[in-house]
Amino acid sequence: MSITKLREPIIAEPEAVPSLKVPPLWKEFLWTLDWALLRFHPVYYGVNVPKGDGSPVILVPGFLGTDSYLYELYFWLARVGYRPYMSGIGLNAECPGALAGRLLATVRRAHAQTGRPVRIIGHSLGGIIGRRVCLEHPDLARQLIYLGSPLQAVQAHPLVVASATVLHTTLSLINAQHRDCLTDRCPCGFVNDIGKELASNVDHAAIYTRADGVVDWHSAQESDPRLNFEVGGTHIGLVYNPLAYKALGDLLAAHRC
Repeated sequence: MSITKLREPIIAEPEAVPSLKVPPLWKEFLWTLDWALLRFHPVYYGVNVPKGDGSPVILVPGFLGTDSYLYELYFWLARVGYRPYMSGIGLNAECPGALAGRLLATVRRAHAQTGRPVRIIGHSLGGIIGRRVCLEHPDLARQLIYLGSPLQAVQAHPLVVASATVLHTTLSLINAQHRDCLTDRCPCGFVNDIGKELASNVDHAAIYTRADGVVDWHSAQESDPRLNFEVGGTHIGLVYNPLAYKALGDLLAAHRC
């Protein structure tokens, strides 16, 4: 897990790799095609999707996102037989450790209401926040699925890096206690924890796209290739991508609670 220099945001630009080019960010606007195509795909209506077991599934938004853009996936999960929950973390623009604390509250609620361990589906940075909860409370979790999450290194498109830098500066100006948030010196220890191994009872897998214009797709893969599932489309569109939905249905069904 590579991290940035002290006091710099933990989201760094992709490392310089010969012949490696990050897709232009403007292509992320094509997420609308993923959204539109979803409605014409049988998976949207549950065709050839294994029936869910009613277990709780919590959705976690990515950097600078909120739960609102995950409603399409939320309602689909309900249609195919799961009990979905929104993360309840608010805007994903604060200290990841603090956001993990809010997510934990939702995890505890879902676990108490269903009496079953939860599954977590995290989009982009949301997957890493979900990982933090699974690391600290493996007794509450059964499965973690990443959608375009930076697993191998916290690297992103330069414009995303710039946004993280502005956010870090703003947090520092508002409250001096936040000067180390989003860095490897944050007191919450978020950066140091995300490289740890998950407990054996927590199944996990990564869904990614090589056309990812936000996160370097090399970093969005598990170290074990058997746990990686490639789909087309955009980074943003992973939450609307019919092939991603199919992979989610299969992965959830393969590890019933």
